[in-house]
Amino acid sequence: MIDTAKNWFVGLSQREKILVGIAAALLAGLVGYYGVARPMSDAMMAAEQRYMDAVEQRARIDAKVVALRQAADGSLEKFSGAIDAFIGQSAGETGIAVASVTPQSDSRANMVVESARPTALFGWLARIEQQGVAVESLTIEPAANGTVSATMTLRSN
Repeated sequence: MIDTAKNWFVGLSQREKILVGIAAALLAGLVGYYGVARPMSDAMMAAEQRYMDAVEQRARIDAKVVALRQAADGSLEKFSGAIDAFIGQSAGETGIAVASVTPQSDSRANMVVESARPTALFGWLARIEQQGVAVESLTIEPAANGTVSATMTLRSN
């Protein structure tokens, strides 16, 4: 089989060999794109979407767990320590991409969020409000892939 193809190729003129080479390169490119690159890209995008959905679901579950653990008398379970460290760590655990946390005082901090799913961000804000952190100001702008970016000022009660 290989000898037959080799004899056929040797029997071609120089011009035909060039055309067959170009056709083979185009075929290899198509197979590479549609057979390897595109399926890999689609698989990566699907995995990223599943990850974002899992982060969003975790934020909802965490908010519900905190609500269930809250004392029956309605008292708040306050955090301890610096507000900037608390909100930075809490946001990171929720899967929110924090660009910066800048403390203004012992009880106030500015925070910039690069990218977060809206439900994860608002679930996290509800959870930290139950722990004694209030939102003074909040600016939200849409970002890519259904996410949002936010700038906020938070203070402890």
